[in-house]
Parts: sequence; structure tokens; C-alpha cells
Amino acid sequence: MKKVLIIGLLLTAVIYALPVFCGLLEEDSPLPIPQDSIAVDAEITPQEQETTDTTQTVEASGKITVLVDGEAREMDLEDYVVSVVAGEISPDFPTEAIRAQAVAARTYALYKQQAGRPAQHEDADVCDQPAHCAAFVDLKTEASARWGETAQTDAQILQKAVQDTAGQVLVYEGKPIVAVFSSAAGEKTERAADVWGSEIPYLQSVDSPGGEQCPKYHATVTLEADEIRQRAAQTFPSADLSGDPTNWFKASERSQAGGIIRMKFGGIEVRGTDLRTMLGLNSTNFTVDISGDTLTFTTTGYGHGVGLSQWGAKYAAEQGQTYEQILAHYYPGTTLTTISGAE
Repeated sequence: MKKVLIIGLLLTAVIYALPVFCGLLEEDSPLPIPQDSIAVDAEITPQEQETTDTTQTVEASGKITVLVDGEAREMDLEDYVVSVVAGEISPDFPTEAIRAQAVAARTYALYKQQAGRPAQHEDADVCDQPAHCAAFVDLKTEASARWGETAQTDAQILQKAVQDTAGQVLVYEGKPIVAVFSSAAGEKTERAADVWGSEIPYLQSVDSPGGEQCPKYHATVTLEADEIRQRAAQTFPSADLSGDPTNWFKASERSQAGGIIRMKFGGIEVRGTDLRTMLGLNSTNFTVDISGDTLTFTTTGYGHGVGLSQWGAKYAAEQGQTYEQILAHYYPGTTLTTISGAE
């Protein structure tokens, strides 16, 4: 879930300036970041958080239309949430972490539905693509292939977690939030503003211990200089990648969480998110080691790092936190409430 998002009225991804490579960030025009994603900023302290308030309700039909394998299907919202939870989190995770994932998935689905259908799928509220909406696993047809002999038990675990939180969503100022989530943040989650360029009060950088349990928390990608030149020709055609690769990366501006917000690459300023995509990295929190024409990129964290960290939720649950506490931590200032109006 993990790319371009839209919120409301087009609220549409230092901070320390740490050089990953050589040199300091130069003083010139800041990188123009398109305001085409999601939005917030208001330093909200833990004391100001509210975890639950069941007096508020959000109107919803209880149905949602999902594009699955190119076909639009109408289904119960809760059935859709089960399929998303099955695609997004392991049944081996603690119950409270799975419950937190269920609420985040339901909230995000409702947000997407109320935001209106995008051009990517005009016939459906959401789709089965993680890069655009969320993963989707049909337990009726895919459970056995996914979990083998434990499929029935695993499916029941996920279904129970969804049932335990039935109808619960997170709201901010009375509306469903952009409840984005990723696999594993670094030591801190990322601010939405640092990743997508827009401010959202409840998507701030918060501490996120436990991510190192994720098998992909640390990873490396090794590329030859010519391969990077070829990729950059499509993504950053004005970048000058002639000569020694040690001259390609001059400076970076990092977020509080450690991700690269923007960087000088081949003489031009680029967004860390775009560089991550071009290089095929697990996160924007990376360093590079250059040996001749071979460049090795080492990443920390897995995913965009904004909002709920699934492995962080696992760790929190193992420490005894409830799903309400986990959600209040990762989405500060939001309120947990219930849907009304379902059929």
C-alpha cells in the first residue's frame, strides 16, 4: 500500500541532513514535490491521544466493490477486511497485532470508498494491488496454497481477529483516516510529509521498536553502473551519470526516521521515494558502498514506513499492548469508533 494516495481537498511522502555519500546538502532551490498524495502535521503528544470513543459513529453501507483479478465484485466490507488481513499479515502474529491490522485495513478501505473511485479502477472502490490499495487473499480458494496443512486453523485465526473488531475504524475530525501501513519501519516511522510531501497530523514519526525481527529489515541490492545509467535514463533523463560513480551521489537530506527525503543525484535533486523505486530498494533509508563500477545499496526497514508498522505491532503486542494502544501509538490523535448504517 504503498504509493500515491489522495486525501480530502487535495491534501493530496533537519530533520537531519546526514550525508550518505560525500558532501553536505547544497543551498539551492528545494526539490518541488508534487502534492498528489496524502496529507498532516501537528505535534500531538501521547497525553493528547484518545484511544476509544464509541459515542462517535461513521455512516457506511457495509458493502464494498473490489477489483479482483480485473473483475469488479461487490462484497460485505467485513469479508473484504478478512481477505486484506489474510494478504497483509501472518496468522502467526499475536492476536492484538492482527486486530490492529484489521482496524487499519477496514479504515483504509472505508477512506478509499468515501474518497471516490480513481481512474485506476473506475468500477470499484478498491483493488487487489498492494501498491495501490491492499493485498487480497480469497480464503475460499487460496488458503490451502498459502498455508498448506494449517490453512483451516490460520484462516480461523484471521477471521476471529476481524470479528473481534467488527465495524471499528479510526477517525480524525470525524472522518476515516488514511490508515496506511507497511511491513517494518526503522527505529521510527516516517512522517507522511517526508515520504509523500504532504502533512497529515496523525501520520507523524513515532518510535517503532521491533522492526528488526522482520527478515527483510536489513537488505542489500548490488547494481552495476551501466544498469543504473539505463534505469536513470528513463526516470531521471537530465541526471549526469558520466564518469566515476562516486561523483553521482553528492548529498542527501534525511528525515527524522532516517529515510532520504531528497538527494543530489547526477547533479539534479530527486526525491528519495523516486530513487528507491528506480533502484528497487526496500526503503528510502539506505547507504551505498561504491567499488569501481559496482554499487551496493544497504537498506534499513521494509516499505514506506508511514503509519502502522506490522512488525512493530507484533513487538508491541508481545510486550502486552492491546490493539487499541497499538493503533493510538501509530496513528496519534485519532479516535477509535464504530460504523453505523450497515445492512
